Amino acid sequence: MTTDKYLSQISRIDHAIANKLEEIKRLSDMATSISISPKEVDVQSSGNPDKMGSAVSKIVDLQNEIQTLVDELVDKRRIIISQIDSMDNTDVYIVLSSHYVNGKDWNLISVEMKYSYRNIMKLRKRALQEFERRYGQLYSEKSA
Repeated sequence: MTTDKYLSQISRIDHAIANKLEEIKRLSDMATSISISPKEVDVQSSGNPDKMGSAVSKIVDLQNEIQTLVDELVDKRRIIISQIDSMDNTDVYIVLSSHYVNGKDWNLISVEMKYSYRNIMKLRKRALQEFERRYGQLYSEKSA
């Protein structure tokens, strides 16, 4: 795994949680709009007879998946924040924490740090290299 991918795990898990929450909302909206028509009562079909129960079951499954992801997110955030906090160079620390922990884009970081975008990209490269030198053995595929 690359350093960028390792540090991006926080954002990826966060997005996965958001996607599952959206799916729960969609299923909830669908479940509350399910009604039984007279035809469904009289005629037995090969479709799912318990649409409400099926939707509720899917919602419960998604809620369990979300809880697992939240636990994973909390653990990953704690580890990655601790690793970034240990970086000695202040600019490296700011760049890594701003982007990978706080989710700021590189343009905003360059404005906040009063650097050109080009210099932020150079600093980003240096920060990733320093982070990898310090922690790369923990997540690198080469060490596996």
